Amino acid sequence: MERHAFGRVVHILGVVLWIGGVALETTVLLPAIKPLKSAEEQISTFEMIESRFAWQARVTTLLTGLSGGTCCITPTAGIDTLI
Repeated sequence: MERHAFGRVVHILGVVLWIGGVALETTVLLPAIKPLKSAEEQISTFEMIESRFAWQARVTTLLTGLSGGTCCITPTAGIDTLI
């Protein structure tokens, strides 16, 4: 049961960080680079900032997938364990 609870915590934290990062990029970053003069400057600025987020997105996606899988491989897996 403790392993399952830990997996759920990791899964929820991973989803929050992953979706939060995507939301930050679309609601803050993209509008912030839009006023830049040239398309090349917009792309280079976006890529510079996004590359710092990429490692977090990869790690949280991996952890979210692995921790979500713990619900499926446990013998008590079912809808009642998800609630």
